[in-house]
Amino acid sequence: MVYPEATSGARLNLTPALLTQVTLPDNFVLRPDEFAGVVVDPGRRLVYVGNRAGSLLALRAEDAEVAWEVNFPGAISSEGVLAEDGALLLLGTDNGDLVAFDLETRKPRWTYETQGTIRNLPLVVDGVVYVVNSRDQVFALDLRTGAWRWQYDQPYPTDFTVHGHAGLSYLAAQDGDEAAGTVFTGFSNGKVAAIGATSGEALWLASVAPPEGGDFADADATPLVNADQGEVVVAGQNTGVYGLALADGSQRWFHQVRGAGSVVRGPRGLMAFSSALEGVFALEHGGRVRWRRQTNPGFVSAPLVVGDIAFVTHAVDGLLAYDIETSEYLGGLDPGSGMSGPPVHDAVFGRFYALTNRGALVTFRMAER
Repeated sequence: MVYPEATSGARLNLTPALLTQVTLPDNFVLRPDEFAGVVVDPGRRLVYVGNRAGSLLALRAEDAEVAWEVNFPGAISSEGVLAEDGALLLLGTDNGDLVAFDLETRKPRWTYETQGTIRNLPLVVDGVVYVVNSRDQVFALDLRTGAWRWQYDQPYPTDFTVHGHAGLSYLAAQDGDEAAGTVFTGFSNGKVAAIGATSGEALWLASVAPPEGGDFADADATPLVNADQGEVVVAGQNTGVYGLALADGSQRWFHQVRGAGSVVRGPRGLMAFSSALEGVFALEHGGRVRWRRQTNPGFVSAPLVVGDIAFVTHAVDGLLAYDIETSEYLGGLDPGSGMSGPPVHDAVFGRFYALTNRGALVTFRMAER
């Protein structure tokens, strides 16, 4: 440990209940990564997870045994989402395909091909699928057929960029007209865009890149929309976390930090985010830091806030848990290979999932002591 633990013991027990190997071990890869998320299907009592080998596995919720497996042409490093009342599973591949997978036939209903990897969660609103790829392209597609509706592009930078890309957020029109909503995202050149959901045109653009430009100017954080505050919270890799006005993208507040990722909503007005360089943070409205916990250097996922606990996965140290109010270290699990995929909480089955970089899906029980 570069930074030792700040407490002598953990209050929260994270008990591994089930362990399923979803990727064949590769002894010739020194530092493997698994970025895929887990999708829970309560209706079928199944859990879906992809892997870097291009397999989609359906596991039984009761015992995590494999119910079925389907192979895709590209690695699955994305988070998926259920649509059409659970009939479809939408997920992206590293080949750049967005696949609408029919869970009854276990075959793709349609596939939309793009030129960049797709690793972020697709966004589904009123029969339209919105997705962004690593080439700074945003697409709007028909949910039923996969037909193209519109596309928005930002110039892809020639400077060095950070691995990863911002996901999409949606805000319905204030008058209640869902069809006139707004899609928010960030790009590798440091731009943040508010895009009309029906037109595909930018309503405003803001920059979170350093004024002098240079490498690693990315806006890789998925925007957090705080409609009650009239702002969207975004981050720049080389600058920090910004609060921008929803109406025009003008800056309201700024907190300087290096390597900030996506900011997520916590309880009682708190927000949380992680930095690969500076650890895990909790912010109050306006950008004031409530607390900061330094972690070892390495990729740290966006926090998953469940109740008063903020969970993160770390590419070296595995799963870590902190009290969202006080920053107290509550517990964790070091699987020996780290974890790069996002942690997932399943409120229906009362489970918690995380995928190790060696391809083992760990299902947890959580108990307070």
